[in-house]
Amino acid sequence: MKRRDFIGIFGCKMIAGISLLAGHRVSAGALRANGFPADPEFFPIGVWLQSPERAASYKAIGINTFVGLDKGPTEAQLATLARHGIFAVAAQNDIALNSPNQHVIKAWMQDDEPDNAQPLPSGGYGTCVPANDVARRTREMKTLDPTRPVMINFGQGVANEFWRGRGQCNGDQGYYTTAIQGADILSYDIYPVGSKTPQIKGKLEYVARGVTNLVKRATDGQSVWMALETTALDPARRPTSAQVRAEVWMALIHGATGIFYFVHEFKPTFREDAIFRYPYIVEEVTRTNQLIKSLAPVLKGPSASAAISLSSRVPVATMVKVYKDTTYIFAVAMEDVPSTVRITIDDVHHTDARVIGEARSVGITQGTFEDRFEGYGVHLYQIP
Repeated sequence: MKRRDFIGIFGCKMIAGISLLAGHRVSAGALRANGFPADPEFFPIGVWLQSPERAASYKAIGINTFVGLDKGPTEAQLATLARHGIFAVAAQNDIALNSPNQHVIKAWMQDDEPDNAQPLPSGGYGTCVPANDVARRTREMKTLDPTRPVMINFGQGVANEFWRGRGQCNGDQGYYTTAIQGADILSYDIYPVGSKTPQIKGKLEYVARGVTNLVKRATDGQSVWMALETTALDPARRPTSAQVRAEVWMALIHGATGIFYFVHEFKPTFREDAIFRYPYIVEEVTRTNQLIKSLAPVLKGPSASAAISLSSRVPVATMVKVYKDTTYIFAVAMEDVPSTVRITIDDVHHTDARVIGEARSVGITQGTFEDRFEGYGVHLYQIP
């Protein structure tokens, strides 16, 4: 996913338990001391590798975190983010460790996509960064600062085991189990709309597949974030508003507790903040970010034990939450095929479900209601 090392296909729950650090334990309280806010109203919504001079523009569309700082962090970058009240996930350098604006750094970031083939000084690409080296780097970062979580962003190999961009590491799925040891925020990127890889081209469900793979590997205290496409990474195909919405909710429904957007574009000309080329995507991202912020206490709460059942001709993924005596069902179709979906909820009889963000309701009779889903459609229900 690096801007400078583009290869062709692009490559939190905060600590709740304890992590091993160079032979001793780091408490949850220590990691939270300078980590992301524990406020239930806060949900991490980031943007990848953007110049802090654009902070005001991103804050206006609901971004609260800059993930990665190009050739930084520098003091000027941190000071600019501090002035705008935006957090950072940044590399750990001497400036960052000693900056008077260090308070904006809420997590340390390892070098991007260690699982991909790494560029060689002589040109071309070598193997991935060995998994044990990735885990060792996490321990070293925590030795220098145990008060912030460590984030690792992986490439699309998390979801696509056939990804050639991993070089000699291709197919080694055990890599991730070792590489994530000791880290706190696990993320990865895959961009199905812009991808030219046959296995994933146009298949948004790969977003969910990778999130699920990381969630399964995560241990207590490790959370999962997701990088999401917003721009025409293939000039022949631009993501639609509906596709961006589907990818966001696929990630959240499958267990992501933070998101960040990839907004670069490389053709016909490079633009770092290319999302602003597309007003309809800016509108969708702004709307989605506002919705996530309004639902943050719900999303951050535990999933409900109440059972629901679905009947549909296509797979539909759901997440159920209960917050302040209200049931929330978040649902996304996992194929690009329209379907009518029947949902039955235990212990609910006759009422209405408000469809959040759509200015409509659906009637529930004897615990059951039906709704129409377009291909990769998303509906969010609130049931008193």
